[in-house]
Amino acid sequence: NSKANEKTYMSSLENIIQTFFHGKIPPEEMLQCDAPLIKEVTEMSQVSTTTLLMVQSHVMKSLDEKWFKDYQDIFPFPPPSPEVESEAPALPKKPSKITMYLQESQKKGWLKMTSFIKSFCKYRKFISNPSKRQEFIDYLHLEMCNSKDNFPGSSSLSVRPIPLSTNIRSADPENGEMTLLKRRIYGHRVIIVNFAINDLYFLSEIERFNDLVSSAQMLQVNRTYTENDLLLLQAKINIILRLFLNSDIPPKLRVNISESQKEAILAAVSEGHLDRTTFHGAVMSIFPVIMYFWKRFCTWKAARSYLQHMGKGMKDRKCASKPAYKYPPSSGGDEGVLRFTMLRGVEWFGPQQRGDASSIQNYKNCSNPKRRSNQVRLETNHLSDASQCC
Repeated sequence: NSKANEKTYMSSLENIIQTFFHGKIPPEEMLQCDAPLIKEVTEMSQVSTTTLLMVQSHVMKSLDEKWFKDYQDIFPFPPPSPEVESEAPALPKKPSKITMYLQESQKKGWLKMTSFIKSFCKYRKFISNPSKRQEFIDYLHLEMCNSKDNFPGSSSLSVRPIPLSTNIRSADPENGEMTLLKRRIYGHRVIIVNFAINDLYFLSEIERFNDLVSSAQMLQVNRTYTENDLLLLQAKINIILRLFLNSDIPPKLRVNISESQKEAILAAVSEGHLDRTTFHGAVMSIFPVIMYFWKRFCTWKAARSYLQHMGKGMKDRKCASKPAYKYPPSSGGDEGVLRFTMLRGVEWFGPQQRGDASSIQNYKNCSNPKRRSNQVRLETNHLSDASQCC
């Protein structure tokens, strides 16, 4: 940095000397100053910063003496008349309709901006609490059953939720198919409601990635940045791409961003641009979607609290139909499945025999989420015990 600053300083100094002291026009004429120091500067082989500052003071003084009076005379001040002084002060004029409209619009704009900032701060505080965050996620599940605002898309979705949380509803299918539900928000934008929960997780993962970038920058400043830190960044970004932008489960893009934004992110990653700007466009695209559902969630929660206070119940939306399962979520179908999640680690699900209809029937009859979660937990413990024995 010091070498770069020194090069910039020397370049600027040389440019000043060549422009004002060694040009075609004499320096006294160009600077409009006849101080002897100016002529001395033209004969110097090296000019210091102190000398240039002294020349600057002489030039400013010369310009002040020559032009300030003429400049001041451009704005004459008429002498106050005694009649005007004796009159009473005039009343302020009533603002015009245009002025009043602009002032009112500005006031409304500031009120909306203040309300938005308060709502965003409330959202950040709410999401930071795991139990409250799960309440918002449950509401996003309810929005998928909102047949009034949703309309079906043309393609179907292989529903296997991103396993970032243990509190995701166990009633969600893991290997079924579901129609993509779309909704028009803010009057013009069409989003996929099925991806709203993924959008929430996507923003959370990007925030963690940005924290890693900030840590890496601090390590670079302190000259303690190692190859392991770079590998950690690359691993994090590969997880984000694998879960949300280039998924093994169709469709590959599983968040509410455009294909062009996805390609821009993939291109930036392939070129090695691992910084905060990598996902900036995606964040700016998904953030309004989350705020849309957050506003609806606040309204829904307030209405439910009011009805509960009045002693009335609020009917939750129910989905019209559920997708059919070919195999239970805890099985691997015809083949064994080795699954890895950041939460549970490595899990092995053995193959499901086609003739074993009783196990499938037991799974279908297991409608209680607690019973199902306990069953999965027992299977996981059994597998972990078996791995320890091996």
